[in-house]
Amino acid sequence: MDTALEAQPQDSWDSFPLFQLLNNFLRNDTLLCNGKFHKHLQEIFVPLVVRYVDLMESSIAQSIHRGFEQETWQPVKNIANSLPNVALPKVPSLPLNLPQIPSLSTPTWMASLSESTNGSATSEDLFWKLDALQMFVFDLHWPEQEFAHHLEQRLKLMASDMIEACVKRTRAAFELKLQKANKTTDLRIPTSVCTMFNVLVDAKKQSTKLCALDGGQEQQYHSKIDDLIDNTVKEIISLLVSKFVAVLEGVLSKLSRYDEGTFFSSILSFTVKAAAKYVDVPKPGMDLADTYIMFVRQNQDILREKVNEEMYIEKLFDQWYSNSMKVICAWLADRLDLQLHIYQLKTLIKIVKKTYRDFRLQGVLEGTLNSKTYDTVHRRLTVEETTASVSEGGGLQGITMKDSDEEEEA
Repeated sequence: MDTALEAQPQDSWDSFPLFQLLNNFLRNDTLLCNGKFHKHLQEIFVPLVVRYVDLMESSIAQSIHRGFEQETWQPVKNIANSLPNVALPKVPSLPLNLPQIPSLSTPTWMASLSESTNGSATSEDLFWKLDALQMFVFDLHWPEQEFAHHLEQRLKLMASDMIEACVKRTRAAFELKLQKANKTTDLRIPTSVCTMFNVLVDAKKQSTKLCALDGGQEQQYHSKIDDLIDNTVKEIISLLVSKFVAVLEGVLSKLSRYDEGTFFSSILSFTVKAAAKYVDVPKPGMDLADTYIMFVRQNQDILREKVNEEMYIEKLFDQWYSNSMKVICAWLADRLDLQLHIYQLKTLIKIVKKTYRDFRLQGVLEGTLNSKTYDTVHRRLTVEETTASVSEGGGLQGITMKDSDEEEEA
């Protein structure tokens, strides 16, 4: 055996099946297990296993770097049907052939991949390789416990480092993508942003399997990456909500042109009243409200359809609703001494009512919906509505803060 192994070229992995064959026979025989030949077998293969793991770590790290540089963030579907046939990669910069993993079954986590849209090509490839490498080493069934534990610890730490790199690259790409997105009601969340969410969803699931060791302080690898993923999710939800709120701020900025006492407000009121004597004047301000409501609804639908984690969606919608009401409340507070223009009032009533109803339909809880901020907004608009109904003589054209089953849904 020694002569045959010495004849193998450097960094050749064809001898691993021989180790598995002999080791499985020896470790299952009570007389031969950990005997002289069994220990000699281990001594020969320890350097090969260490070398193999070192090279695979370098290969996976390079594939992460190259993959994210070229990542399109298009969702990967039905990956479970193709990945089991993918060989472990060769590293172009290293003069070696990396081994093929023998008789590897499809990892259990892939069962759901054919049922839904998941993460990016780079992230799915990463999780596959980490799982395949751990399965390969596990299938060696290394008999000496101390070295077996060392291998397991090494692979868990490697997985933690690789997933950490994946999460950080995803976070950076997410922020860059949002920076390029516009802040108007034309904004629709691109598929790539949803894919980035799903990368974090998958990373959260895979870290439980790939990074966790049994017992005591060895849970630190899993805990560390778990905390990183949770914090990253909070950050990207905050970034996305900030973008949505910026759109609302743009709408409110347009309404600010109608503030009481401004030249534009006076001219507009005079023109509308004069025209109303001769023709039916269309509902002013409703286009602005309608486009904003459509913006909210379509982005809610996109996120609900394409992000695979319900808990993240719930947190996102809660924060989106709460921050929207805070912005409207602050805008109204800046105008405590002003009576709202009829256009401002009608637009805000429609936005607030539809926002409340749409987020309630999306599962936002009553405690969040009926916050003190919402109550403040509701009271102010109700008072403004009462004042306007007297001074404008029905100028609200049926738009009201009162709940009504007969109100037209738009």
